[in-house]
Amino acid sequence: MTLPSDLAAGALRRPMAEGAPHPIRVVTSVTSRTVLGSMVGLLVWAHLPVVALGWTAGVVQSGSMRPALTPGDVVLYQPPPRDRTPAVGQIVLAQDPTRPGHLLTHRVYQVLPNNDLIIKGDANSAPDSTPLRPAALQGVARLRVPWIGLPVQLWRARQLVPAAIVLLGLTVLLALAALPLRSRSQHT
Repeated sequence: MTLPSDLAAGALRRPMAEGAPHPIRVVTSVTSRTVLGSMVGLLVWAHLPVVALGWTAGVVQSGSMRPALTPGDVVLYQPPPRDRTPAVGQIVLAQDPTRPGHLLTHRVYQVLPNNDLIIKGDANSAPDSTPLRPAALQGVARLRVPWIGLPVQLWRARQLVPAAIVLLGLTVLLALAALPLRSRSQHT
């Protein structure tokens, strides 16, 4: 009686069939193509609502919203409804009241009687001290696409070595995906 382990050991010792692709090349190719395909899918998913619905996309730059949002995540924001104030607990994109020209993504912590908002980063110990005027709202978060904006976040944070490592990793994935399944010696 032949045991399954004997069959597997015998298969490893036998030479590959003529013209058959090498198993390591197949696994490497399938894995790299799957990872790249997933990344392309995430990029499309992150841009489709922007193009089709007029939403806004932004790359999370800091850890103030951890664990809900991490640096490198892409968040898609729907334009804020003009007739309604965002509810407590919703994540909003707004012009930063303390730094003109900068945007801020935080969660609505409290709605004041005059409809101004008190916002807070999930990782921050206290809410922001400056109330947010409703006119400063740019959007309400609707979708998070994890990590796809990491190269942009690293570049903007001037972390050039990690950004270069990410780009090198992408280059290696592309090179592995482009490898032929059969070696040159098998073609002749």
